[in-house]
Parts: sequence; C-alpha cells; structure tokens
Amino acid sequence: MRPHERGHGVLRAHEPIIIDVFPRSQKTGYFGDITRTVVKGRSSEAVRKLYHTVARGQDLGFARMESGVAGAEVHQAVKESFDREGYKTGKRNGRMQGFFHGTGHGLGLEIHEAPRVSAASNDTLRPGHVVTVEPGLYYSELGGVRLEDVACITNNGARNLTKFEKVLEV
Repeated sequence: MRPHERGHGVLRAHEPIIIDVFPRSQKTGYFGDITRTVVKGRSSEAVRKLYHTVARGQDLGFARMESGVAGAEVHQAVKESFDREGYKTGKRNGRMQGFFHGTGHGLGLEIHEAPRVSAASNDTLRPGHVVTVEPGLYYSELGGVRLEDVACITNNGARNLTKFEKVLEV
C-alpha cells in the first residue's frame, strides 16, 4: 500500500478508498488539500478501528499545533499515539507499513512547502502558517486510512479551515 498512489484498478465495495484532492485557485494561485477515506458499503471492524485511530491521531495533531512548537514534536506525538494503540510502523515483507509519512506540510503557492510537520523537520510553527494535518495508517492486509484537513496556526493554537464532513461508510 502506497499512501500517495495515483490509483489503478477497480474500486471495490467494503474496502477503504483514499480520496486526495488538492485544488488550486485560478484567482490566487493558492492550493487547498483534503483527504478522506471512505468505504462503499460496510467496513470491517478492523478498518473501522483503524479509521477511528487515525481520526484521534488527527485530533491530537491539531491539539499539539501552536505557535513555537516544532513540527517534529507534533509528528512524534501522533506517531507515539499510534504505537500505543498497537499500530506499529516498519517493514513487513519488504514494504513499509504503518505511519511512514509526515503528519503534515505547509500549503500555499506550492502544494508542499515549509513548514514541514514530520520526523525530519527542523521547522517551528508560527502564527499565519497554513499546514495540513494528515496522519495515515497503511497495512497490506487492511488497506489504508488517511484523513487530511488544513490548519491555520494562530497565537491560540490551530484553527481547522476545512469544512467537509468525515464519514467512513457511504
């Protein structure tokens, strides 16, 4: 499972489908970015648990984002929460599984720009930064789940700019 796969093949019922949309305003040139995971029909209990774990990880990411906090610190908190829930990251059968991409990235005139919210980041969040919050978990036997919203960093924390519902089963 590759988290930013362009996609191929048939979309099957009862399996997670990751939808990542990153429109660009023709007027301003600024990007948006949103990801939702849905299951057409009923999801398995294992996928439902994975989904809710990612949702809690995203909530934690938002809660940890504030001015003066390092992006790596936010990412580490989310990763540790997944580890505590039993969702380990590492290679299995030669492929990475678990949470192996960043928690987020800056968003603006480029789709991916500073500040980064990842393990390797040296960036510190500041008021006015616009960043994604997009944790995800991916396992070959279950499929993947990613939820992505856009945050604006303020003096009082992070404000979610995304106004689109999260629904697992459609």
